[in-house]
Amino acid sequence: MALYALMRKNLLIVTAQLGPLSETRRHVEHLLPGQTVAVAWNSGAPSGAKWNAPCPVLFLDRWAMRLPVRIAQSAGISSAKLRDLAITLFLRRHGVGMVLGEYLDRFLPLVPLMERLRIPYAVHGHDTDLSVALRQAGMTRRYQVYNSARAIFTRCEFHRRRLIAIGLPVERIHVNPGGVDIPPVDLRRSPDAAKRFLAVGCTVSKNRPIYLLEAFRLAALSNPEITLDYIGGGELLRAARQFVDGIGLGQRVRLHDAKSEETKQRLLRECGVFVRHSVTDPETGEDEGLPIAIQEAMAHGMAIIGTRHSGIPEAVQDGVMGLLTGEGDSPGMAEAMLRLSVQEGRCSQFGAAARAKAERLYSWDAERARILRVFAKFSLRHQPLRIGLRI
Repeated sequence: MALYALMRKNLLIVTAQLGPLSETRRHVEHLLPGQTVAVAWNSGAPSGAKWNAPCPVLFLDRWAMRLPVRIAQSAGISSAKLRDLAITLFLRRHGVGMVLGEYLDRFLPLVPLMERLRIPYAVHGHDTDLSVALRQAGMTRRYQVYNSARAIFTRCEFHRRRLIAIGLPVERIHVNPGGVDIPPVDLRRSPDAAKRFLAVGCTVSKNRPIYLLEAFRLAALSNPEITLDYIGGGELLRAARQFVDGIGLGQRVRLHDAKSEETKQRLLRECGVFVRHSVTDPETGEDEGLPIAIQEAMAHGMAIIGTRHSGIPEAVQDGVMGLLTGEGDSPGMAEAMLRLSVQEGRCSQFGAAARAKAERLYSWDAERARILRVFAKFSLRHQPLRIGLRI
């Protein structure tokens, strides 16, 4: 009955940007198709990616440039009060009955508005908002406003425990590991697939490419047949290229443009082992949470080699779906690469176990069901929105 009431109301998703394929974009498209509207802080998109959302969107940066808004600001009316009025009118116009805020740090300015309107809201944490943001002065205290949230989602138990530790209500924090596309049929790879390694991810400090490349270099000394395809842009890409060229592995390590989705899908079908060397950035505290790239590789039936970092051990059971090493342990990762490169049968077993887990937990249908189950528990009694904000 609660779910039926939920389906009669529209969902508002508040996000930073709408652009390339991401978990946030999937929420806009997939959670309540035809019953979703969005508020985005910025109308631009990362890397220039463009996407026309299939729903009404209030872009706050464009709204702020409208002449009436600028005149009101020049008259001394605060930007926050004007913004709250615009969002309130948008909620009323589209019959919004619940709100999902993406990223805990970005949704903070709108929590007082949700409380004044008495509209139920949930917030979804991802990665930086549960690591880097918590190192900022006063952020732990500011996050206490989420005591009024009906639900707080995290992508892994590791981050859920972090929120519990800062005092947020344990019964409202739910693990939602996200969802990815599951290929419709099991993929059959060539016999040498165990010797073909694939890495996908931005070359940034939390995903140290040099640790991974050093592990491959060490493994390649013992097995000249292995290759590595690395897909990912980022601030450390130049250093990665210099490392590959410097050690003379240009023929065995192929660095690909991060924008090539077609290349990524082809390599997910061809390569047998997915590798990722995730670490916690010692300067910023940024960690990976649960990388979507690992879930995609599992969905494609790949064995996984990773690190014991953040939520990765929750997805990849060591010795069942792959092999895990310590953060910064390039020799240990090299040993794992060598072991799987000569154990085609074990590699296939790991991949099959990974695929089965992805089918069970990491499909988009599974993610949608998890979120809607929690939404269905909301108190859905109608509360008229208080539109009388004075400006």
